Amino acid sequence: MVVRRVLGAWVATIAIGCSEAPHGDTTDRASDESASGLAASTFVFTRIDDGTFGSEVNGIGPNALAGDFTDSSGASHGFLWAGGRFRTVVPPGVDRAVSSQVNGINAGGQLVGNWQDADGHNHPYFLGKGASTNLGAPDAHSVDAHAQSLNAQGQVVGFYEDTLANTHHGFIWKDGAFTAKLDAPGSVGPHGTSAEGINGSGDVVGTFVDSSGARHGFLLSKGVYTTLDVPPSFSATFTAAQQISDAGQIAGFYLDKSSALHGFLLQQGSYTSIDVNLSGANGTQIYSIDAQGQIVGAYLDSSGGSHGFVGRPAR
Repeated sequence: MVVRRVLGAWVATIAIGCSEAPHGDTTDRASDESASGLAASTFVFTRIDDGTFGSEVNGIGPNALAGDFTDSSGASHGFLWAGGRFRTVVPPGVDRAVSSQVNGINAGGQLVGNWQDADGHNHPYFLGKGASTNLGAPDAHSVDAHAQSLNAQGQVVGFYEDTLANTHHGFIWKDGAFTAKLDAPGSVGPHGTSAEGINGSGDVVGTFVDSSGARHGFLLSKGVYTTLDVPPSFSATFTAAQQISDAGQIAGFYLDKSSALHGFLLQQGSYTSIDVNLSGANGTQIYSIDAQGQIVGAYLDSSGGSHGFVGRPAR
């Protein structure tokens, strides 16, 4: 996507297993200097991993982390991490899921994510107070929708495939209805536009692909799109904006010319490159950020395995 205040009232309805406590190899401070020469962001990183075949942390809330892990068969499962313990999450009422993920969690204990059927199609869900809602798709030409994040007001963002136009569109969903279709200016099929994160003000971030095949980030605020690109000084070849906090910080990841993945933080117009410095880390992807500046995501090891992490600003 740390038990939230209201989560304890319904977590038992979605918990089907608990693993051992995760690895907790918190390291010393990691500092990454921004290209502008401004003060660097400093984080203390902790690995969030239950020793399975791969994990990632997709969302962060006041008292919980949310994400997914891969089992020995290659199937993925959503999880919540709270108080040093993992709980596996299965959307209630879904009996056709062969894999699932939790992609976002908000301060009210609501979750969003996806599940996959035996045919490989994605289905987005919204989960709150033990009741699961299948978001479905905006129209008859829409397939493989993904719910990526949500804010405290229950607005959900994500993307879906439009088979008629052969492209992807972003969306906003709330209270059972799709309220907006999002297409960043310059986006073209088949990859189009993907909405990835939303804050309490309704600002949306995500990614789009242009006619040259280049991937960019975007910010949609008060109806105005702004393209986001990690600067050339970082040797970035694509930019993926993943979340915007209530404080206005934007986090995501980029790929450099040597095909290495790095996280980034954008605040007050300045980009900072972020690399997890845990033992064996070989690539960083940031998926979410909260109002306190805490970041979560996944890092790769030398063999390509994925491990979830949380990074807390060092004070």
